[in-house]
This record gives sequence, C-alpha cells and structure tokens, in this order.
Amino acid sequence: MPSDFTGALLQLQQFADSALPIGGAAHSFGFESLIDETLLNIGNLECFLRDYLEEAGALEACYCASSCELARLSSSVAMLEQWIRWNTELGARKLARESRDASAAMGRRFLQLAAGVSQIPELVNAAETARQRRAQVHLAPCFGLAAGLMHIDPEIAAAAYLQQTVTTLLSGCQRMAALGQTRAQEILWNIRPAILCAARRGASTSLSRIEAFNALPELASARHPNLRTRLFMS
Repeated sequence: MPSDFTGALLQLQQFADSALPIGGAAHSFGFESLIDETLLNIGNLECFLRDYLEEAGALEACYCASSCELARLSSSVAMLEQWIRWNTELGARKLARESRDASAAMGRRFLQLAAGVSQIPELVNAAETARQRRAQVHLAPCFGLAAGLMHIDPEIAAAAYLQQTVTTLLSGCQRMAALGQTRAQEILWNIRPAILCAARRGASTSLSRIEAFNALPELASARHPNLRTRLFMS
C-alpha cells in the first residue's frame, strides 16, 4: 500500500474521530426526545440505528460522497459554488430546525477546524468563503470536501463519516440511558454492515435520485425544545 495513501487514511481517521471538538456531544438529533417518550430504548436501539442508517444515513452519505468526488475532480471556483449549493439543498431537506441548525453548527466548526489544522489551500478558501457569505454549511458535505481534497475514495469517506455519526449518537445514548460501554461497542460492531451498505448506496446514487424517509427523528427533534429537562441542544 503506498505510503501517501496510508498517510491520507491517518488524516481521515483524525477527522472522523467522534471526539473531534465540533460540538457533537451537544446534540442528540432527536434521540433525546425519542428516549424521553419511551419510543427508543436499549432493547430496540440497534434495530433503530440500522433503520436510521438506511434512510438518513444514506442521504447524508450521498452528500458526503458527492462532495468528496467533486473535490477530487476539481478545485475551481465553480466547484466551490456547486458545493455551497449542495449545502443549501441538504439544509432544505432537513425539516426540523433543531437538526438543521445542529448540522450547520457542526459543519461550520468542522470546516474551520479542518482548514486550520491541515492548511489545505482549497479547504481554507472554502472556510473563508462560507464565513464571508454566512453560508450554511453542513457536516456531511464538509467532511466529504475535506476527504476529497485528501484524495480519499468517496465510498471510504462516506463510511468514515457514518462511523463518526453513529459513534457520536451512541455516546449520547450512554448519557441518556443505561447503555454500558461494552454494549455500545457491540452495537457499533453489529451495525457495521449497515454502515457499509448506506455508504455504498450514497456513493453510487446521484443527489437527484437519493431519497430518504426520516420522519420520526425529525418530529422528535422538532419536539425537543418542549422537554421539561434536556441534556442536549437538539
């Protein structure tokens, strides 16, 4: 395996770490409401995450993979304009304001962090352009853009992004329910085929054809501000 590819994977692993300080620990994306309403519990969490990956996961993977492929093919101004339009489009597909704002906040922080750490010129330019325009950028396209500029394969980028997403959600569930560390790792191991399937679907489907039905988490996210007590912002 070429050393430059190994180095790129190490860089990707750093950005895919669920402990990356981009605000993931502050958001549950509706999971807190679902647990509060007893719709989600330790017994059905693994099954729920599989369904989540099949719908919301594949959608996010598609924007991640498409952004990755776009960055691999071009670094022009037109590429950046197209990427910003995709971010706007993804935001429009997030019906709940809470989830949309959480995704945008994490995307902005990721982009700023990745640009500052890597100093990749195109990434720095993307972060500065988004800041100047006050454009809403989301985590999945930001992750894909960074991965593409590091010459990572789109499907690998999408899989790494989904791994980060699920790990972050499981970490949140550990604070909301009696989910032990061992069980959380078992769930993450068991749903790896679902992660790969969602990544493959996202990488092989065009943005104009990708579909997702994510009603329950979106509704739960919209109801989140009405909880009497909350651990998370969304």
